[in-house]
Amino acid sequence: MFLLGVGLALLAFILMFTFGILFANTAQTGRKVPVVVAAADIQAREPITIATLTLAEIPQTALPPHAFVRPTDLLGYSALVDIYKGQAITSNIVSSNPDQIASPSNSYLPIPQGYIAITLPTGELQGVGGYVSPGDYINVIATANSDLFFNKPSRLLTRTVYTNVRVIRVGPPTLGPKQGQTVGVVASLTVVLSQCDAQFLEWLLTNVTLKYVLLDYHSYDPTALGKPDPTCPSNSTPSAVGPKEVDERWSFTKG
Repeated sequence: MFLLGVGLALLAFILMFTFGILFANTAQTGRKVPVVVAAADIQAREPITIATLTLAEIPQTALPPHAFVRPTDLLGYSALVDIYKGQAITSNIVSSNPDQIASPSNSYLPIPQGYIAITLPTGELQGVGGYVSPGDYINVIATANSDLFFNKPSRLLTRTVYTNVRVIRVGPPTLGPKQGQTVGVVASLTVVLSQCDAQFLEWLLTNVTLKYVLLDYHSYDPTALGKPDPTCPSNSTPSAVGPKEVDERWSFTKG
């Protein structure tokens, strides 16, 4: 009887000890609830898709305010900031309003060392309907008359002159006539180029018609800014830019 009593007491101690641990863990973590998290890194302004999301269970006490609990609720949304893998998706870091999806402004323009910023004129038809935003990459297409290059017969020639040009700012919206109210399409784009490229671009801006095409975000190549442009005659300022140099570089009248 004595040994039986000791055994029962020991069993009761073990049961109470186990119950205490379970109770402590439950009190500390609480009930777990599902929450939508990023299945992979999502770039700022990148559209949210079901493939980029997954569900994770976290303690109810750790659930962030305004967190999404169903991936389908995020259809039509885009990221306002960079979202990292495993981060819970909350309403303050995504938006379905295109006007809110823009890069934050900085005190200094984000110009890489060795490059300069130059501003291009734009408009609705010239600049992809005004959908170019800071952080986008564009290609520049030039249409010139062959007379510029002393080439006969006179005809229009079109070439893609720049690729993967990074946009760092968009200019203020234009003003509506008489009313003084802003219109959605901006009047300028500020891009990053080398000094050599900028000098060629200045000649093109003065003499030919330019149009911009917007690349899909999967094709962006941020590393291109760190590479010298093999088509530019030099990495410094060229001595002069004229029809001969432009035609040699982009072969408007050849090929």
